[in-house]
Amino acid sequence: MTDLITVEAGSVGNEMPTKTFRLTHTLSDHPLFKLDRLARLAASLPADQVEFNGPVQPNQDPKLTPQNGLSAEETVRRIEECRSWMVIKNCETDPEYKALLDACLDQVAAQTKGVMGGAKKRQAFIFVTSPNNVTPLHMDPEYNFLLQLRGTKRMSLFNHKDRNIVSEEQLELYPGKHRNLPYREEFEQVSTQQHLAAGDSIFVPLFDPHWVQNGPEVSVSFSITWHTDHSLRMVKLSYVNAGLRRLGLPQASVGTYPVIDGVKVAAYDVARFAYDLIKRALGGRKKAVALVFGGDAAAVS
Repeated sequence: MTDLITVEAGSVGNEMPTKTFRLTHTLSDHPLFKLDRLARLAASLPADQVEFNGPVQPNQDPKLTPQNGLSAEETVRRIEECRSWMVIKNCETDPEYKALLDACLDQVAAQTKGVMGGAKKRQAFIFVTSPNNVTPLHMDPEYNFLLQLRGTKRMSLFNHKDRNIVSEEQLELYPGKHRNLPYREEFEQVSTQQHLAAGDSIFVPLFDPHWVQNGPEVSVSFSITWHTDHSLRMVKLSYVNAGLRRLGLPQASVGTYPVIDGVKVAAYDVARFAYDLIKRALGGRKKAVALVFGGDAAAVS
């Protein structure tokens, strides 16, 4: 098979990296990422798999996010002039994108002797962005390779352990929480800035906050994400700590009390098992299940 993605030599040792590093790829001219194909993909997916809006700022209040008045398909077809940002979520539900996602991650696994392979819960996202638009500061609860396919962008990344940037509470996950994080310009003094053009790719570590400034052209990016046993454990602890904190119970940092962390993970697994049983009993209706658990249907997966 042709090399689709190539890991920078010496960037991966015997353990999962905790800092960003560069990769290259050969997907810039791939037919799956032409705007016409993306417009048809956006039109074919359920509404909750396509998110798009008008121009925003790095410190965007999610309650004030502007809409562009277009459909998902129109947004892609008019992306050059409509000043919009779009993410097409879970593209792996389309067999062609699923095959490409798997091929990329399998090649990375082969190149890194499995250190970054054996990927679980593989997902793919496509970002389509108007010239000079912004993706606000946020963090992602999974490992991520961002592949730049068209146009240019600059990403500012921050260490999620830097409490001058983000608190543990801000990083924790719970149903209904918006992903945007507070941002101040002085954060840039400690940022790692990555400049991406077509053919470039970077690794975004688990939970590391980042925001993106698009260049003067339309941008198309392919984000491939995955989990390991470690990342799944960290996400579970994040959910449990958030729930307990919202009940007024302060929580120690993950790793402070390993035995208690183990109990929290076990409790999460039991609750998740019950959730899945109820979801199946209700025919997979997320809204009804969310009401049972007191959450927001948009945040339930």
